[in-house]
Amino acid sequence: MTDLAFDTSNDLPKDVRAQVVGLLNDRLADAIDLETQTKQAHWNVKGPQFIALHKLFDEVHDAVEEYVDLLAERVVQLGG
Repeated sequence: MTDLAFDTSNDLPKDVRAQVVGLLNDRLADAIDLETQTKQAHWNVKGPQFIALHKLFDEVHDAVEEYVDLLAERVVQLGG
């Protein structure tokens, strides 16, 4: 179980918040990894489909980046 760094005004029991923070932190780590991988693909794409794939990887990266931000903010809101 995850220790909570901060008290919040959230009415979830502390043990439930700690479990949720742990799960969200796991997903956050996965999302940050995906964000990095899509940027790496964006930088390294080659070949005849370069432009289309370059743009696609950039769009995927941007979408994942928004998700990362939401996850991180939720963790903080829950006291993690």
